[in-house]
Amino acid sequence: MDTVKFLRIPLSMIDYVGDLDAFQGLTAEQLASLPEEYTPDETAGIIASLRFAAEHPEYDFAALLPGVSASNGQIHVFLVKIYRSFQEAGLAPR
Repeated sequence: MDTVKFLRIPLSMIDYVGDLDAFQGLTAEQLASLPEEYTPDETAGIIASLRFAAEHPEYDFAALLPGVSASNGQIHVFLVKIYRSFQEAGLAPR
């Protein structure tokens, strides 16, 4: 599924977040830099994958990150926080 393929992009950030519980989502600066890093189609794919993640908490996200120490639940919450960042910025539907 292509939607899941795009999850790897936001998931790649998980290693750079020191405290998953304290993570609040993407900053305005990070969101503003997306057009520099990704095409509109790629950004749409990322948003679609995050929406999928938000709607499917039972999905095995940990399988996409072999060796990650975070639980599947923590990964789900991490992805939902990123999706909410897009929603709050008006980049994804609420």
